[in-house]
Amino acid sequence: MSFFDQISKSLSYHGKAFGFIIANKFAWTLFVPIVVFIVLLGFGIFAVGSYFADMLVDMAGELLEESPFLITIFSTFIIIVIRILLFIIFGLWGGYVVVVVMSPFLAYVSEKTETILSGREYKFDFPQFIHDIFRGIALAVRNMFMEILISIVIFFLPVIPIIGALTSVTVGTVFLFFVSAYFYGFSFIDYTLERRRLTVGQSVTLMRRRKGTACGHGLVFALILFIPIVGAFISAVYAIISTVASTMEFVDEQEAMAPTQGALES
Repeated sequence: MSFFDQISKSLSYHGKAFGFIIANKFAWTLFVPIVVFIVLLGFGIFAVGSYFADMLVDMAGELLEESPFLITIFSTFIIIVIRILLFIIFGLWGGYVVVVVMSPFLAYVSEKTETILSGREYKFDFPQFIHDIFRGIALAVRNMFMEILISIVIFFLPVIPIIGALTSVTVGTVFLFFVSAYFYGFSFIDYTLERRRLTVGQSVTLMRRRKGTACGHGLVFALILFIPIVGAFISAVYAIISTVASTMEFVDEQEAMAPTQGALES
């Protein structure tokens, strides 16, 4: 199956996700992320922003000669700037913040979705559940740094002779969007791969063969991120539910062709 065929097929699963959520009374899962968002917004952008602003104001107190008026103006300005910066950072890398913070909840939703679709029950094992959470977090952090590394390379391409002339801001932006979609999709798909007891290395190998599938699922997530305020959190639940059936299908196909997990590494 070609790269674009994989994208097309993965996108078809997103069209069924909303119906699945309604039919199986999963709508409540969309409200949990909103609560998480409100908490993060309050303690992140506002609390952290105010902390750093106060620290900078204290450091600048002597330079401002303890003038109440100047300190007030400076403090207000710094608070606004820091909060804007934090908001921009969240907009750029917020998807990974969502995956990391909501990893326990996403693991739960992924497992319940597979149980509904396949009837396969997973006995609750607390140590394994904790392992799954840390694996999801570790993979999300790995994917984030891989994306940052690629972004840095793309950023410096225009200054390289010849290569720079062949690239443009538009081309670089589109490419980075697909790179971001791939790593997002990989992070969501891995919840199902982990339950099949694939190692991280095996997951990486499999995803290299299914780049289109990862991109297709990640594209929808990346696009929903643009919904103001709660897009990043709602899209995480939506992405998890839509990826489970897709992942089950191609993993079962892979296992049919290669009965042992070790064959996935070949």
